[in-house]
Amino acid sequence: MNKQYVWIFTIIFCFVAHTIFAQGKKDSFDWKMKGNFHPFVEANYGFGKPKHKKFENTFANTGQIDVKLGYSKAEKYRGAVWELDERYIFGNYLSSDAEFLRELNGNVKMDISRFGVGNRLGYGYDLGIFTLLPYNQNQFIWTKIKSTRPDSLSLNDTAILDRYEGSYRFGISTEGGAKVLLFNTLSINASYELSVVYPRHIFWPWLGSYIVLQTGLNAVSVFSEDIIRSSKALGPVMYFILKNGLAYVFYTQLQEKMNWPFNSETPLTIETIKIGASLTF
Repeated sequence: MNKQYVWIFTIIFCFVAHTIFAQGKKDSFDWKMKGNFHPFVEANYGFGKPKHKKFENTFANTGQIDVKLGYSKAEKYRGAVWELDERYIFGNYLSSDAEFLRELNGNVKMDISRFGVGNRLGYGYDLGIFTLLPYNQNQFIWTKIKSTRPDSLSLNDTAILDRYEGSYRFGISTEGGAKVLLFNTLSINASYELSVVYPRHIFWPWLGSYIVLQTGLNAVSVFSEDIIRSSKALGPVMYFILKNGLAYVFYTQLQEKMNWPFNSETPLTIETIKIGASLTF
């Protein structure tokens, strides 16, 4: 059954990737890419920390290298308010051996390969010499983990790691950050990412949990966009605070139950601070 889910979501990933990168007439994917979208390439470096509420030992910090390929729309929305909409595929690599900024402070080292699809949305301000675009980002992620364990690792911790290693595991992530558009083609960004890796993907409880999250995010989006129409000064800030605030609260619940609000297993989570740059063509 787990292999069936891997195939299902691999097919979905390929379909979404094909839709994003489809060549030919724009009308063929206009339902997905409405607006003035341009291809972009982005690279990020970050450092983070794997966590598990029931893990007795400690994980070493990880360094992360991340590459995104997709389409970006950053354009005037109302007055000096700009809108950001990006859809992309990505791949990244996290490793305790790639953590250059801080000393390792845990006993269990990790090597993590990930790929997936994501969407980044936000509103910001044209400040003359640059444009500031705070955003909220959400992703579907497939993660493969390999760990280096000390001989003294407990049976409980060994069992937890064994739940994740061996094949790709499905997961989700949310991220809050900001892009600074310096020129028409170059931008820099900084962000904080919260990701959840499921030891096993149990479809129906996950779907119920994800519907709860998306219902909340959509309601907040509608409310925040009404604020933007009423207040160009406060609207983008409120959009950023409300969407990322709700996503963070939801994430804290997933740390205990991977399919919250349904009773479910405790997942592995990863929190990462990232900086990067992108080129838009």
